[in-house]
Amino acid sequence: MDNDFSVLFQPLTIGRGMRKLTLKNRMIMAPMVTCFADSHGEVTQRLVDYHIERAKGGVGTIITEAMDVDDQMLFHRLGIFHDRFITELEYLANSIKENGAVAVAQINQTGIRGNLPGPDDLTKAKIQELIEAFGKAADRVKRAGFDGVMIHGAHGYLISSFLSPLTNHRSDKYGGNREKRAKLAVEVIHSVRSAVGEDFPIFFRMNGDDFLPGGITVEDAMFTASLAEQAGTDVISIGGGVGIVAHDLSLGDNKSYFQMIMPMYVPRGCRVELAAQIKNKIKIPLSVAGRINDPYLARDVIAGKKADLVDLGRQMLADPYFPQKIAEGKTEDIRQCIACNYCHGKRMRAIKHVHCAINPITGREVEIKSIHRAAEPRKVMVVGGGIAGMEAAIWLAKRNHCVALYEKSHHLGGQILLASLPPQKEEINTFAEYLIHQVKKSGVAIHLHQEVTPEFVLQQNPDVVIVATGGRQIQPSSFPIDPNMVRIPAWKILSDGIAKLTEPVVVLGGGFVAAEVTEYICQKGLAQDITIVEMRDAIALDLEPSFRQMLIGKLQDFRVKMLTHFLIKEVTGSEIIGENLKNNHTFRLRANTVVIALGTESVDFPVEALKKSGIKALVIGDAKEPHGIAEAVRDGFCAGTSI
Repeated sequence: MDNDFSVLFQPLTIGRGMRKLTLKNRMIMAPMVTCFADSHGEVTQRLVDYHIERAKGGVGTIITEAMDVDDQMLFHRLGIFHDRFITELEYLANSIKENGAVAVAQINQTGIRGNLPGPDDLTKAKIQELIEAFGKAADRVKRAGFDGVMIHGAHGYLISSFLSPLTNHRSDKYGGNREKRAKLAVEVIHSVRSAVGEDFPIFFRMNGDDFLPGGITVEDAMFTASLAEQAGTDVISIGGGVGIVAHDLSLGDNKSYFQMIMPMYVPRGCRVELAAQIKNKIKIPLSVAGRINDPYLARDVIAGKKADLVDLGRQMLADPYFPQKIAEGKTEDIRQCIACNYCHGKRMRAIKHVHCAINPITGREVEIKSIHRAAEPRKVMVVGGGIAGMEAAIWLAKRNHCVALYEKSHHLGGQILLASLPPQKEEINTFAEYLIHQVKKSGVAIHLHQEVTPEFVLQQNPDVVIVATGGRQIQPSSFPIDPNMVRIPAWKILSDGIAKLTEPVVVLGGGFVAAEVTEYICQKGLAQDITIVEMRDAIALDLEPSFRQMLIGKLQDFRVKMLTHFLIKEVTGSEIIGENLKNNHTFRLRANTVVIALGTESVDFPVEALKKSGIKALVIGDAKEPHGIAEAVRDGFCAGTSI
């Protein structure tokens, strides 16, 4: 594979005034809401530290998360609607620039996505007020010392909702045909240009497609991009999809949210061809977002002239040093985003600080400052080669401890290898490969095929033992199963390559593992007559919302039957007997095979025996309590930095 990435590091000069702005490379950190602002919309030290780390990582340009141009105060979002914000924003801008990146501020008004009046409800006077608010916000951005400003015109927010025929039904000069629907965007650009002058670059972010019936299409986007260029925009940035609309979920949550924060089911580089069509209609530079987490993909987008710049969003959460590692030829050390959406799916939607499932430091950058090499190296045994164990071993080795990692199977990886087996989840394996590579290069002594007992630990005489023995599938104990019923654990189906299941098949348990195994069964043609039974209100409730939305849709396409509020009472040789928890009626399902997917329990290890011998023992990951990737990684990090 060609490892020439020089095209990614070609400078690009933008602007239309006498003074131009040169971006040192073609990589942009895309704007992403973090909830790191305080409750008044002010910059915090957490937010500054987060941006400093990414500027140090070599990205050419950082576009900060959206700043509200009027007083909305939503979700700990940054404000830009008053001069009082300028002082701390100057600190943020300078911190980015002092660490090597161009600083651009995104400004926005949420509109219907913030449960505020949208196109159909705004008076002309209020529209004029908002246009002026964008101009005033841009002036503050410039006074705060930023190098440029981005107008947010995508994802269903105010400007985007005016551009879309789905949400704009006005019959005056701001609604109707494409040109009228784009009038607000054009007037906002004019307002911003008037406020900042000719020498201050303006970026305009817009949807290349809403991915909603009746919404913005690529034809609409090409028209709008041309108007935005004529109005004074210096760079067009292409996104797609519409997020949650507070008072009308049909416009976002159930339709195209997954096209905005794309899970791994959506292909990498999913917006590139869309952007290429729009690029052909304009002369100014164009940037594109959309699952760009691979250095070869990023390189090929630029080399193929599909776009002039690549927007790196979640990839910069997963690995702030993505650009630097490419420049240094260390692509094997890149921690690639797996698009699990723990960051913006689970965390941000719950109005929590954004963290990353596979990078334990994201949003906690201050912790790096207190991590030092151990003054007195210790002999540490790590028992278990899954995510938590490997993460702990890596950090222990970085800190100069003598580390030995023991795994009872013939390979490292643990449950993450199983997690990568369902359809379109292969990308998870890139994280396993990253951890295995880091463990090996860190100098950790790796012992495979090694069962560890307390006696074995005492023989090795370590100072500390970290128990990361993981989890195992829960076996039925609350109801009887007739031995004549064929019963197969869900993990066995994924790992053992079963050829065929005797139908009908009933999956016992309706969590995300059950749903993913069912999709696997359908995809592989192992069975067609399948029913999932779950005692909770819905199937796969423990899955990130956009993932769940897509997965449930796939199961429906396969005609999988999904029964909720179903309490299993007994499994006979030919049927499942259960109780409907809503009406207490008995329910019987015919079955020839049951798939066990009732969850995960910890694998116990007798740590008390070690502690009595004076050996310090820490239990982490699923061995402590079954959770997900994020919790395992964080546990490993905390263990690896605490000794």
